Amino acid sequence: MAAPKTKSESCLDKAYRLLAGRPHSVFEMREKLAFRSYEKFEIDETIAILLEAGHLNDSIYCRSYAGARIKRMRLGPGRIKTDLKRKGFDESLINETLSELFPDDDGEMCVALEAAEKKLRSFHNDIDEKVMKHKLYDHLTRRGFSAEIARRVALDRFETVLAGVSKLYG
Repeated sequence: MAAPKTKSESCLDKAYRLLAGRPHSVFEMREKLAFRSYEKFEIDETIAILLEAGHLNDSIYCRSYAGARIKRMRLGPGRIKTDLKRKGFDESLINETLSELFPDDDGEMCVALEAAEKKLRSFHNDIDEKVMKHKLYDHLTRRGFSAEIARRVALDRFETVLAGVSKLYG
């Protein structure tokens, strides 16, 4: 018969079960283990083991999470930064990640144009163009794009985006 598990082994097992579902930041793992009433020393020991084994890596997870948010949800840097802060990532890691993913305004502009095309598909044809532009601007700023990029897409590039949507769904 196997010996009963110590509380530290139980904590490590729980951490592995959490990681089997999806990656976690160190902050998230600490929060989840603390929520399950493990002691601080057990959590610290577990985190140290996971870091040493390479199962927790904030830098890799931060980049992959941010990249997925851009690809799947077409979010801008402002919204991604907020989401990453919520996950407990270090401010310097967040800034480094965002500067890699959005090296210049062109990267942000490309994602904003994709988000705008997707949003325009949901508008009804009977909406006034001015209202459409305003709604598009609001949508882009809520998605985390800078006010300047949102303005350029909603006003300056509106016809281009609308033509692209019309070509696809016209």
